[in-house]
Amino acid sequence: MSARVPARLSRRGALLLLGAAIVGGCERSGPQPAGNQAARAADGRPVTATRPALPLRDWVTGPQVDEAEREAPALRIVSAAPNVTEICCALGLRERLVGRTRYCDYPPGIEQVPAIGALIDVNVEHLLELRPDLILVSGTSRAQTERLAATGLRFESVPDATLADIFAAVRRIGELTGRIRTAERLCAGMEADLRAVSDHFAGTAPARVLLLLGPLSDPPRPPYAAGPGSFYDDLLRRAGHRNVVADAAAAFAMLSLEFIVQADPDVILELAPDDRSRPGGEADALQVWGKLGPLRAVTARRVHVLVGSEHFVAGPRIALTYAALCRAIADEGHD
Repeated sequence: MSARVPARLSRRGALLLLGAAIVGGCERSGPQPAGNQAARAADGRPVTATRPALPLRDWVTGPQVDEAEREAPALRIVSAAPNVTEICCALGLRERLVGRTRYCDYPPGIEQVPAIGALIDVNVEHLLELRPDLILVSGTSRAQTERLAATGLRFESVPDATLADIFAAVRRIGELTGRIRTAERLCAGMEADLRAVSDHFAGTAPARVLLLLGPLSDPPRPPYAAGPGSFYDDLLRRAGHRNVVADAAAAFAMLSLEFIVQADPDVILELAPDDRSRPGGEADALQVWGKLGPLRAVTARRVHVLVGSEHFVAGPRIALTYAALCRAIADEGHD
């Protein structure tokens, strides 16, 4: 079974290169979660006990700067991606940002920082007027780097695809800005949050999951899904679940509807930046997915919509996305 190959999908947040062919695989990888299989109600849905609230820190709005690094060089920084903006703020560099892209909309108040457009349509004259000491870019787009190279300004790229890349990006930006200890503190805090989520949902029965980068259209058309090499796949593996597109040749790929029907996932997760694409929530999602046939996720009402722009950003709030994925797969908080 194969999927159509996209050229490139424009990125919101740290997303991302999409591409290549995909073969449907269901082999499990990663550790099994502890605990027994969840009990199921008459309609086939898992019956799970409601767990206590899971407190997670928002490192972007509550940075913990090492005291010895507060007087680090006062660089003028332009962030060219939402994940970079959030990392800078989590390192206590909010006041050093003199420019951002129009997609950088977090933390609250960041809109006061001048926008340079996006790198594909950057206002070069405005960028030069900002006199940045450093431009931070996310990913490895040749078009982006060639455009910046032509300005003569200093720029550095940080990785943004995998879960490990998020930590590497934090450490690299810490090195570039004199916040090395602060970056290590941030990485330790992020890792502790991820472990807390894993422990919190350790009893969840393993599931075969399809995770889409947007809601399925109506009428259904081939959607984009997260495959291996993406931080979403890393999060699913970390939680002990299976990605039904585990044999994909790329981190993000367009799936054929035929592949989805054959893969028949236990759980379908749709990511949405806001409520506009699914105004009726999961009821809308179930209605659209039902047009593909009697998928087990539809029959068991395990089609969930995760709303929030944070779920598209490979940055310091990654534990919030991890918790949302785990909560949805465990069927907590869903009718």
